[in-house]
Amino acid sequence: MRKVLVVGVLVLLALVVAADRGLHYATENEVGNQVARQYPMTAEPDVTIGGFPFLTQVIAGTYSEVNVVTGAFTYNEVQLERVDVTLTDVEAPLSDLLSGEPDIVAEEAEGTILVPYSELQQRIQREGMTIEQEGGTPRITGDFAHGGISVSVQSDLELAVEESTISVSPRNIEVSGDVPIDVDLVEDSLAFELPLGELPFGLRVTDIQTEPNGLEVTAEGEDVPVAGVPTGR
Repeated sequence: MRKVLVVGVLVLLALVVAADRGLHYATENEVGNQVARQYPMTAEPDVTIGGFPFLTQVIAGTYSEVNVVTGAFTYNEVQLERVDVTLTDVEAPLSDLLSGEPDIVAEEAEGTILVPYSELQQRIQREGMTIEQEGGTPRITGDFAHGGISVSVQSDLELAVEESTISVSPRNIEVSGDVPIDVDLVEDSLAFELPLGELPFGLRVTDIQTEPNGLEVTAEGEDVPVAGVPTGR
């Protein structure tokens, strides 16, 4: 009798765990679907919901940690190569998820956004100049034309961020050519800004750093809209 009871308990536990995992997978898929609807994505993001047991989080409608990793998409006219954000204390009642139109909000969020160097290239005001990267450090090179003359220019780039605008300024400018040209003119002509506007998930920029494949923007936010809440595009 005791052996039968033990086997029954083990079977019940196995069923509970299986149900927990199945509901876990289904909820991750639904959150991914809702995020893809919220933002102009061509593919659903990868969603990972932390915490165990999962059933207690579903019943409470609050998830301790949700990680969202997107593919490339355009937001507010800026190409974003990837958004990797960790959301904490996410409010998503089961009844709302089942309705198909939930309002999902996270108490806090922090993450990174990768902006490709092609976005900087598009904003250069001078033809013939190209942004390249050497060992993860962006540089601008090319033929700089002014007043009927053309000289070869190469320069490091200094990046700064204020609110949601990235400022790009040439530094350590090297000019080669038969005709002298004012370096200050080159510096002023090649400086530009990249306004990011409103970021996904209502994040605000805290820092930027250069990577081999683009600018990695560090961002954070509070009372973050995840799905169902109006946002910018």
